[in-house]
Amino acid sequence: MDVEGKFSYCVPIFTLSRNMITMQDEASYTCTSCGEDIVLPIDLSAGSEQEYVEDCPVCCHPNLIHVEVGQNGDPHVWVEDD
Repeated sequence: MDVEGKFSYCVPIFTLSRNMITMQDEASYTCTSCGEDIVLPIDLSAGSEQEYVEDCPVCCHPNLIHVEVGQNGDPHVWVEDD
């Protein structure tokens, strides 16, 4: 809070160089526990095949996320129960 008792928020501003690879896409999956559709960013700099555990932001159930990025840059995401 600021001195007047109001909430203030910082918004990050980024300057990207031409050679920098950043999160350029997003995909969605369905939580294996609660069935909620979850949108997640795809970090293309992490490689064309990725696997990691992410907790559902709705029910906190861990999901094993698999990401494959095709040669055209389109991500394919699927999930398993962890």
